[in-house]
Amino acid sequence: GVELLSSKEKLMAGLPNFATYFGRDMMMTALMMRPIWTASMSEHVIASVLRKLGPNGDVSHEEALGGQAIRENAVVYDSLITLSLRAGRDGRRQQADSLLEQARGVLGELQRTRENYHMIDDEFQLPVLIARYLADSTIRPEQKRAFLLDSSDGRGSRLGLMLKEMGLVARWTRSYAETPRLINLLSFPKRDATHWRSASWRDSDAGYAGGRFAMDINVIWVPMALRSVDSILDLLPSLGITPSILDSLIADPSGVLAGYVHDRSSLGRAIQTWDGARRHFRVRLAPAEIRRRIAAKLAWLPAPERRYWTAAMARHGPVRDSLTFLALSLDATGRPIPVVNTDPATELFLNPHLMAPGNTLEDVAPFLRPYPVGLLVGGLGPVVADDAYASRQIWERFQADQYHGPRVVWGREVNLLFLGLANQISAARESSKPLRDALDSTLTAVSESGLQHNELWSYEIRGEKLVPVRYGTSSDLQLWNTTNLAVEFVLSRLPRR
Repeated sequence: GVELLSSKEKLMAGLPNFATYFGRDMMMTALMMRPIWTASMSEHVIASVLRKLGPNGDVSHEEALGGQAIRENAVVYDSLITLSLRAGRDGRRQQADSLLEQARGVLGELQRTRENYHMIDDEFQLPVLIARYLADSTIRPEQKRAFLLDSSDGRGSRLGLMLKEMGLVARWTRSYAETPRLINLLSFPKRDATHWRSASWRDSDAGYAGGRFAMDINVIWVPMALRSVDSILDLLPSLGITPSILDSLIADPSGVLAGYVHDRSSLGRAIQTWDGARRHFRVRLAPAEIRRRIAAKLAWLPAPERRYWTAAMARHGPVRDSLTFLALSLDATGRPIPVVNTDPATELFLNPHLMAPGNTLEDVAPFLRPYPVGLLVGGLGPVVADDAYASRQIWERFQADQYHGPRVVWGREVNLLFLGLANQISAARESSKPLRDALDSTLTAVSESGLQHNELWSYEIRGEKLVPVRYGTSSDLQLWNTTNLAVEFVLSRLPRR
């Protein structure tokens, strides 16, 4: 499967769907596969991403090739012709002619590859991948230096491109670092006057429940990216890349990144400030509130599902414990949208020392609580979201667009959880029994589904039983599901109980 998705230019995201470059898919896969991939694979992915950076350092989310490129370029051509005709009617002859000339240029290259830059999570993933590559002690310093200084792609050195992208990360995160008010968190772009575009991995219309500020971006990826920038600046001098060399390559010598190069304490303060962003997303529900909201959600469900989940709740006994979780997103006013979600698995994976001694496993708890209280569905796995505590409007939204909703398990999230729990167990200073229990219960549920190698899967209620089914639009082969290889390897190396 990995071979089928690999070429000298890039790694494809999947087959038969998504048979092209996806920046996020490559970088997430490279991070997850580090235990079993050679360093050359990290270099391959980093080089492919740097090659496609936008003018401002934006990471390309996706490329459009062939027929898709023709369709997208045709839309651009059509819009340019429309604007040209409008300008002509309004007497703006020079502007009309300019637009018409641009349209002719597009028409002459309808098959030209197009890059899509509208996602924002991938900008923060690239520094994390680069930092881990540079910190790999099994790679010779000369190899790292040669890789960074290579300019064979014709766009300048990879080091220069890397600094351009790091500069974008520094600029985007500056406002909250300087003034940690909610409004300065990283926002999704506006889709229209009242809606926000889902611009991270949950990229369906319902993916972030209509939220403006995504938890995964602001709580997980931004702090991790800033830590990675700090790590990169620490590591570069050991490769003979001095601050003066960086000064010669940084486009804006008075910009935020240049400031971090010469005043590392300011970067440290930015990291510390961003670490506090999680307070905006924390939700805590008392047992009585959990019971009230779940009762409302169950009453809304169709009768067969209502009967099944009511019986499941009865089997697990009454809810006696509170639940604390990080909301999926914040709405336009900054209020948490209380959707339990699997995104904390990414933080478990990226930060092996997240679980300090005596930690109550707060971030893991939602994965262990049975659905609909938490995420875990016996015989199926952890669903990607639980909207039981949200409004009816959110329930209806996920019902209409189920791709990232409470009926679906994502293989990507399952593997991140397995790798994350394994990392935490390996790093645990005290008893890891709660973590092992979490790992075992999730492994059992996913294995019983029989669908663990799929991109994503769902379920049907037949009679009184829950039957796992493959999700209709899932790919036969998905790049980040090949990370099952890394999961098997990492799990095999855990100490026996």
